[in-house]
Amino acid sequence: MGLNIGRTGFTSILAVTFLGAFLLFGLWTGMRKEAAMARGNSLSVRKVVDLTHTLSDRSPYFPGSRPFQLKPFVGYEKGYYMNEFCAPEHIGTHVDAPSHFVQGKSHVSDLTPDDLTGPGVMISVQASAKSNPDYRVVIADLEKWEHRHGKIPSGAIVMVHTGWAERWEDPNLFRNQDASKVMHFPGFSKEAAEWLLTQRDISAIGIDTLSLDYGPSGDFQVHHLVLGRGKYMIESLANLEKLPPKGSYIVVAPLKIEKGSGAPARVLALIP
Repeated sequence: MGLNIGRTGFTSILAVTFLGAFLLFGLWTGMRKEAAMARGNSLSVRKVVDLTHTLSDRSPYFPGSRPFQLKPFVGYEKGYYMNEFCAPEHIGTHVDAPSHFVQGKSHVSDLTPDDLTGPGVMISVQASAKSNPDYRVVIADLEKWEHRHGKIPSGAIVMVHTGWAERWEDPNLFRNQDASKVMHFPGFSKEAAEWLLTQRDISAIGIDTLSLDYGPSGDFQVHHLVLGRGKYMIESLANLEKLPPKGSYIVVAPLKIEKGSGAPARVLALIP
């Protein structure tokens, strides 16, 4: 069966076709523009700050643990270069997963992208830590920050700057052990950690020292508390002094080790 279309009908079909194409092009262009604007709003980054210490055989580690080791595996004489490394999970800038202290809790491989990203909150207690190496963050420090900068946002990754990262290159200074081998460095009080866990909806707590518990701690109350609530911790952070108190966005990228109690991590702060 043939189809007979006159000139008028053909012109009408052509007009409708062009109109449809024009509308589709306009819709596509508008969608691209909106998508670009959305990308610009969400991914506009002025600066990226690396909050990670470089791992080496000089990296400080907790007494009783082992140092980071890097050994040559293949040399350039074979056409390429490759090493192998051996390290405990908890060395350098690293994540403590809930399973580190609490049996049955999440391993580091269970942490989700939502867990590992969020608005950054940087609280400085450097002045207090300078006068008292055993200083512990108290609730008043958190309330003082909120008085100046507003409520700690939901999903925040709260990081405490003590100034201790300046000692990183000297493991003895970083551990700061006395004659009895007791370490002395700042950390969190149990009360301040409890306040963050119960009064605010945070994702994680971080610090620039060897542990969230202060140096002389023998019972690791803060570890038991934070990890017991299913939150994770970040220890031995670097460059916190380069962050604004608020407004950054934090990306925590630990090695995804199956059944790992923690892992070394690359931690980045995106600053708009």
